[in-house]
Amino acid sequence: MNGLYMNNIYKSFGTVNVLNGVNLHVQKGEVHALLGMNGAGKSTLMKILAGALFPDKGTITIDGEERRFSSPADAKKAGIGLVVQEVDTALFPSLTVYENIAASDIVDTKQKPLLSWKQQKHRAAKLLRQVGLSISPNKLIRECTLHEKQLIVLAKVLSSSARYIILDEPTAALSETETKRLFTIINDLKAQGVSFIYISHKLKEVKEICDRVTILRDGNVVHHGDVSTLSLEEMIQHMVGRVYTTVQKEARTYSDDILFKVEQLRIAKTGTTVDLEIHKGEIVGIAGLAGAGKTELAESLIAHTKATGEWWIDGKRYTFSSPKEAIAAGICLIPEERRKQGLFLDETVRTNLTVRLLSSLTKWQWVLQKKETQVAQHLVDVLRIHPPFPQAVVKQLSGGNQQKVVIGKWLKTNADVFIFDEPTKGIDVNAKQEVFSIIRSLADEGKAILYLTSEFQELLDIADTIYIMVDGQLVKRVSARDITYEQLIYYCSGGDLDGTAGRFDRQEKASAISS
Repeated sequence: MNGLYMNNIYKSFGTVNVLNGVNLHVQKGEVHALLGMNGAGKSTLMKILAGALFPDKGTITIDGEERRFSSPADAKKAGIGLVVQEVDTALFPSLTVYENIAASDIVDTKQKPLLSWKQQKHRAAKLLRQVGLSISPNKLIRECTLHEKQLIVLAKVLSSSARYIILDEPTAALSETETKRLFTIINDLKAQGVSFIYISHKLKEVKEICDRVTILRDGNVVHHGDVSTLSLEEMIQHMVGRVYTTVQKEARTYSDDILFKVEQLRIAKTGTTVDLEIHKGEIVGIAGLAGAGKTELAESLIAHTKATGEWWIDGKRYTFSSPKEAIAAGICLIPEERRKQGLFLDETVRTNLTVRLLSSLTKWQWVLQKKETQVAQHLVDVLRIHPPFPQAVVKQLSGGNQQKVVIGKWLKTNADVFIFDEPTKGIDVNAKQEVFSIIRSLADEGKAILYLTSEFQELLDIADTIYIMVDGQLVKRVSARDITYEQLIYYCSGGDLDGTAGRFDRQEKASAISS
C-alpha cells in the first residue's frame, strides 16, 4: 500500500477538541492541498505528522508500514520533511548556508568527527541549484533575503531524502517569478516520486499546482477530492461553511488635513528617496512586487533602519534616530514577520496586549494584575481573539489571531500613524476581513493608515489612495477607484506610467511580467 495515510486522527488540548477523526491520504508523486480556515486544525495535523505532537488516537501509515513518531527525528527518518512558514525558526542566522544544510548530518554523525567540508559545500551548491538559487554556499544566513531563506529550507529538507514534504505557505515570501520557479521544482520532484502536502491561503496557486485537496473545518474533513472539480468559490464555501461573498468596498470620506508626511526620506537599504503623505482617516496603500522595497520603507519610517529626512505628524516636524523616538511621536509598525518581530511567543495574550501600556498599569513598579487582565480582556473581546482567554499562550493561536494581538497592543497607546506591512500574510479569508474591519475602524477614528502589500486585490478592497513602488521608489500615486488590478500589476512590474496599460490585454501583461 503505497502512499501516506493518516487514519482517524484525534487530538485535544484540555477540553478543546482540535481534530475529530481526520483522515488524510497522500499518493506518491502528487501535490495534495490541505485547506481550512485558521484554527481548522491544519497545523495540529501537520505537527502530528512531523513528530512534534502525539495524537490522542489514530494511526499513520507510510508506504505500507505503520509508524509511531516519538520525535521530529523519527518523522524525518520515515521520509517526512517540513518547510515551515516562519523560515527563520528553521535556520541558524550566524552560520553559513552550507553549514545550515549540513546541520542535520552533523547531528546524525556523532561517531564520525571528521567531516569533509569541501564535500558539504559541493553538496550544498548542488542542492541550491536544484531549488533555483545562485548564491554562494559560504553566505551567512543573516545576510540572506526572506525568499532566499525559504528556498534554503527547502534545500535542507531535500538533503534528508524526504519523500513526503509539507509546504506551509511556501510562496508567502516569494515573488511571482520565484513562485513559478518553485512550482517547476515541485513538478520536477513529483516526477521523481516525491509527494507534497501544500498548505496555502492562495487558492489560485492551489488550483495551479495541486492535484487533490482535503479541506478541514473545525477539526473535521468536510471535503476531499480532485482540485480540478472545485471552483475557488466552492473551496471557500467548504472552508467557511457557507456561500462566501466578498464585501463590496464602500465609498469613504476622510479629512483634508494631512496627519502624516515624510519629505526626502532617504532609505539606506535601497538607496532611494521617497515622499508620501496621508490625511486624517485616509488609508494609503503601497503596491509593490516582492523585493520592491516595501519592508525597507516601513522599517525606515519607524527608524528601525537608518534613514534621513523629515517626518511631519499633525503639523509638527520630527527627525528620528531610533524606533523609540518614532513610537513616542505616535508611529507604530505591524511588521511582516509577526512571530519574529511583533510577538513574545512564549508569553500570554494578556502580556502581549498590555506590553505597551505598562506605565499605566503599574504602581510602585508592580504590575496591577487585575487591571492588566481587565484591559486585556476588553481588547480580546473587541478584537474577537479566539480563544477568548487573556491567559492563552500566543504561540498556540492561529496566524489570524496572532495578527490581531500584534495590532491590539497599539490600540490604547497614543499612536496616530499605523503602518501595516503585509498584514494578511498567512491568514485565511475570514481573518483577513476581520483585520480589514479593524483597519477601517482605526481610519474612522481619524488615524493615518499606511498599508504595504504585494496582494493587489487587497489594496483595491481597502485603500483610498495607492502609491506604486518599483525598485524602492514611489513612482505613481492614484485613487484606488481609478486603477484596475491589471494596471497595478503592470505598473508594479515597471510598465510605462503614461496610462498605456489600459490598452494591454491580459496576455500581453502576463508576458511583460514573466519577462
